[in-house]
Amino acid sequence: MDTVGSGIFRLSPIMAFVAALSHSIVLSLFASQGLERFLIGHGLPSLPLVPVSSSQAIVGAVIGMGLLKGGRSIRWKVVGGITCGWLTTPLLAGIISFICLFFAQNVFQQTAFN
Repeated sequence: MDTVGSGIFRLSPIMAFVAALSHSIVLSLFASQGLERFLIGHGLPSLPLVPVSSSQAIVGAVIGMGLLKGGRSIRWKVVGGITCGWLTTPLLAGIISFICLFFAQNVFQQTAFN
């Protein structure tokens, strides 16, 4: 939270409130089946109902406010580190799950799938 709240761009209390509010709106939009039915019912394209990362939404909100203030105060190295984490996390999780499944099937003779 410290990285998001002050590491990327220094937020005032009202800016933090706006970031949390916009983050909540984005998460609600992508999870709302009622909104999807409403849009389709009125012949409009709907938003995809997909899992949305709350950390990506809040970081995006903070970067958006930093860009609104001119973008010079954004610490892009911190944003780069966060982005590297977003890219490596699924890759590492996939590798670790592959290794664990291999051991479960071949060492412990467990059937994971047919």
